[in-house]
Amino acid sequence: MVGTPRKIVNAHPGVLKPLFVSPYGNIGGAQLVLLRIIDAMGEDFEPRALVLRDGPLADLLRSRGVPTQVEDLPGKYAIRHFRRTSRRVARGMAGAGISLVHANGIKAAVFGLPLARRLGVPLIWMKHDHVLDGLPSVLLASRCDCVVCVSHAMASQFPQRLQGRVAVVYPGADPAPSNLMIGDEQLIVCVGRLDPAKGFANLLRATLLLRQRGIGARIVVAGPVDRVHPEHALELEELVRELGLERHAQVGWVDDLSDLYGRARVVAIASPRRRNGSPGEGAPIVLLEGMGYGRPVVAPREPGIREIVGDAGTFVDDLTPDGLAAALEPYLRDPELAREVGDRGRRRVRERFTLAHTVEELRSVYLGVLDAQ
Repeated sequence: MVGTPRKIVNAHPGVLKPLFVSPYGNIGGAQLVLLRIIDAMGEDFEPRALVLRDGPLADLLRSRGVPTQVEDLPGKYAIRHFRRTSRRVARGMAGAGISLVHANGIKAAVFGLPLARRLGVPLIWMKHDHVLDGLPSVLLASRCDCVVCVSHAMASQFPQRLQGRVAVVYPGADPAPSNLMIGDEQLIVCVGRLDPAKGFANLLRATLLLRQRGIGARIVVAGPVDRVHPEHALELEELVRELGLERHAQVGWVDDLSDLYGRARVVAIASPRRRNGSPGEGAPIVLLEGMGYGRPVVAPREPGIREIVGDAGTFVDDLTPDGLAAALEPYLRDPELAREVGDRGRRRVRERFTLAHTVEELRSVYLGVLDAQ
């Protein structure tokens, strides 16, 4: 491995003790994946967690019985404090028998580099999105013991010399009961933090176009306020009023996503590409959840998304309101089509994307990295 040689502590434990590092305290897709992985772990795992920003994530981890430490390191300038903080954290965890550091995102991986060195354990970076793709990701990957990507499309960006330390583990989403039928409600469901980069405004405008065509379309945009763009939640609510959709659109946090997916006719996302041209999403958990509930999905035509969705939905090249409305319309008009395509998605999740499969793949990665030391 590239980097300073180290003495590996607890190299092949009977019980795996991963330290999960999360950069953010709020709940987004990557944090949901982390929580669900922990929920699905068996008795041969003893996870701990370190969260680099206070928020609801720490409370949810503690409610699961996970020993959780919070270090408040907000913003990009917090990196100047990483080495000093990692030294103090490592001293406090020196006797905990940590097997490895599992960094949940790029900021967590940067923090995890000095922390793993001081603990004398491997560093595994789980890369959920395409933030800082290119040279920054390649340089960081060269310092990690393993990079776990959420799709083969994401893994393909790394050069051949690094492919030996790159693994692919899809996020998991257990399917809902197969008797959960498509109802009469022509409901579009979108889930994600209320970030301008998610394309929710165009989905709201697409809903208006569909209603103007005589379809009884309704839409729920469910998600928390974005920490970077907190004003966008109010902007979306104002757009609902401007479009005259007050009775047909809902924006904001929803406590019971299970009920929401169960009422959906179709699940949609509309994230455009980033400014540098890289995809706006990795392997979105919302699509896997929608598929698990037997709902067709509508999503951008991106390699990672196509990899998980397969024939369980419609891919959109034109993410304008017109393009999104054209993709959504067939499912809203034809519940039988929605049922047929949704059933394909449920089967894909059952066969390839369950949480049990995710945990087993991660276990294999963990043991492979430990054996290689």
